[in-house]
Amino acid sequence: MKLMTYDGSGSLETFLAKFSRLAEYMQWNDTDRYYHLGASLNGIAGQVLWDAGPQATVADVVGLLRTRFGNELQAERFKAELKVRRRRTGESLQQLYQDISKLVALAHPKEEPALVNHVAREAFVIALGDPILQLKVIVHEPRTVEDVLNIAVKMEAYQASVVPPELDKEAVDHKAKHKVKSTYAIEGTEQDVQAGGDDLALIHKRLSELQAECTSTREEIGRVKAQKEEAEKKAAQATQAAKAAAQAAKSANPPAASGSPPNPGGGGNGFQQQRGGYRGRGRGRGNYHAKSDDVCHKCGGQGHWARDCPNGTPPEQPAAPPAPAAAKIVDYQAERGWVGTEFRDEPIRCMLDLGDSPW
Repeated sequence: MKLMTYDGSGSLETFLAKFSRLAEYMQWNDTDRYYHLGASLNGIAGQVLWDAGPQATVADVVGLLRTRFGNELQAERFKAELKVRRRRTGESLQQLYQDISKLVALAHPKEEPALVNHVAREAFVIALGDPILQLKVIVHEPRTVEDVLNIAVKMEAYQASVVPPELDKEAVDHKAKHKVKSTYAIEGTEQDVQAGGDDLALIHKRLSELQAECTSTREEIGRVKAQKEEAEKKAAQATQAAKAAAQAAKSANPPAASGSPPNPGGGGNGFQQQRGGYRGRGRGRGNYHAKSDDVCHKCGGQGHWARDCPNGTPPEQPAAPPAPAAAKIVDYQAERGWVGTEFRDEPIRCMLDLGDSPW
């Protein structure tokens, strides 16, 4: 019997298992185990002998090997690989079973056999990747991962013997790929055809046309937005100009104060003398004559102008005195010096002063 060598590239657990079985069969003691283990290490795996030192034991060397080449520190990585493992195209069920068993052993190196078997069974069913085959396997209620393998192999064999190859490729076989179909519209009609060279060219052409239409529409929208912004800008400028003009007119012509202001340039009779407003009628050059409806600004008469007024400036009329208040006696009783009268249609009582009153 010959002990295999280990250079750090293979499975350390497999090497240690073989070494342990051989040492047990050959009845080696601790010294024999140490020297045979050291002789079987090659390459980078043999460097652990330098680090272990001359006084090292078999346990020390095995511990260094597990630390550097073992899977104890990589359990999480193997768990992740086991979770995403799926059956590959063309892969047999036997190969899938071996890979699942290996990943389970590496991901759970110190777990109980019952738990390891449960994890391997569930992972193998999920890795099948075919819902129909998975359902058939679950219905048979397998207890171990080996039972799952046997049931899956039988189901695939039965399926291959019953389903024709043509149908198996299109609808049943998990390795089959459905024909790709493409849908495209031309002039409002929808057609379903198998994707081919001419069809792909037509699809690309239609896509190019749609892209051109989208670009044109986007440009048109941009132009409309620019026109709208320009119109809003002009409207704002016009509004500001109107406000400025209104403010200027208000400043040039302030509102008249309350009451009647003095009338410069006019007579006392209240007629305003217009200045500079009749250049084309009586103040410019040329012979112009008054019309019958023209009003004189001196006397207020019609048919002549102020410069030709024959009446001159009318004299100011004195203000009329206020009308005296009228008092009328409506009732006379001499007792006690009182008399009843009306003043502006209002009844009042008046006291008479007769000159003999002590007041």
